[in-house]
Order: sequence, then structure tokens, then C-alpha cells
Amino acid sequence: MTLPPYRIFFIVLLTSSLFLSGCFSWMITRPTVALQEVHVTGLSLTGATLTFLVALENPNGFGLTVTAFTYSVSLNARPVAQGELTEPISIPSRGVASIPLPLKTTFQDLERGLKSLIGSDTADYRIEGSLAVRSFLGRLEFPYSRTGTIDLKRQHSTRSPSGGAS
Repeated sequence: MTLPPYRIFFIVLLTSSLFLSGCFSWMITRPTVALQEVHVTGLSLTGATLTFLVALENPNGFGLTVTAFTYSVSLNARPVAQGELTEPISIPSRGVASIPLPLKTTFQDLERGLKSLIGSDTADYRIEGSLAVRSFLGRLEFPYSRTGTIDLKRQHSTRSPSGGAS
């Protein structure tokens, strides 16, 4: 039994695509994520808007386009923000893109979730989620988790040794 040439071509094409998509994900070094700053960017009678500035670092020798970014942020082991960005984010080759993540919250939520920050100069943070990268073979998704300490007085991040993306 002989297969027609178009079926052989289709089988070779399908097998090659599956093989290359698996290999390509190994060629991309995972981008890293870190919380840089936290700012109060707005106040109202019922609550506040906080902006978390997050750095996405691309260690690759080529630019990346992040097509989806999900996040969950905790300060001092208390969840304070979660969400998803779906607008494309370009990260240059061996570069960093800073992304503001706004969080609108009520004072009641602030009291419960951020009470441990009052009178504190620093806060331990955890940011975790996933980011999806556009490639010529389709969408590749990378989970991440980063921990560290943020200086609330100077508003910059101090990375911890355990803070690599995973």
C-alpha cells in the first residue's frame, strides 16, 4: 500500500511542526518579572488607586511580544491585586519593559489587606501568574513567580536571591 504524495507531505509537515514547536520553546529563555514600585496614584472619598510598576526583562537576543499577562500580587503575604493585561507589550532584545498595573480599592479593602504596611518601611512581595509570548509557531505561555522586598520609603525594589521566575 502506497500513500499518495499529498498525504506524505501532510504527515511530514505535521510532524515537523510539532517537533519544531517543542524545540522552539527551549530556544526562548523565560522572561523575568519583578515588582519595582508601588504608588498611590489617586484618592477618593471611598477608596484609593494604587499603581504597581512591574518590570518585564527579556534576556533573549531578540525582541519579544507579550500578548497576555496575568498577575496576582501579595504584600506581606496578603493578596492585594490580581488581573490580566491583554494589550500587546513589546520587550526589546536584552531589554526591560515597565508596565503599570493599576488597582482600584476601597478603604475597607485597604484596611483588611494592607494593614500590615502601616508604619513599615519595607514590604515583602510575591507576584505570580503567567505571560504569553507570540512566536512564529504560535503562542507560548510561561508561568512565573517572583518574591522580593520593596522599600516603601524610597519606592524601589530590592531583589531577593530566591526571586527568579519559575
